[in-house]
Amino acid sequence: MQYIPLIISAIMMLLGIFTFSRSILKDKNESEKETDLYMNGIKESLLKVNMKLDQVCATTNETRSDIKAMNKDIIEVDKRVSILERDLKTAFRCIDELREDEKR
Repeated sequence: MQYIPLIISAIMMLLGIFTFSRSILKDKNESEKETDLYMNGIKESLLKVNMKLDQVCATTNETRSDIKAMNKDIIEVDKRVSILERDLKTAFRCIDELREDEKR
């Protein structure tokens, strides 16, 4: 009869140890799942950021090529304006010479 309480105590102690170790494993697994979810969220966010950066980079490259084309157009227009100014000066000089010839 003295052994029955000891056996029950030993069984209860083993059951307590088993439950404790099981709850620790469960908590560890839940923590790992939370960490995995968190890391997956970070990875998704990084992918979105990379996609946005790629879009910004593409837009920047397009803008850069547009600016280069505009600079070429400006240079061409500047050349045309210079030629027109030169021709206009020549035309006014000729007109002035013709007026002087008419006055004589």
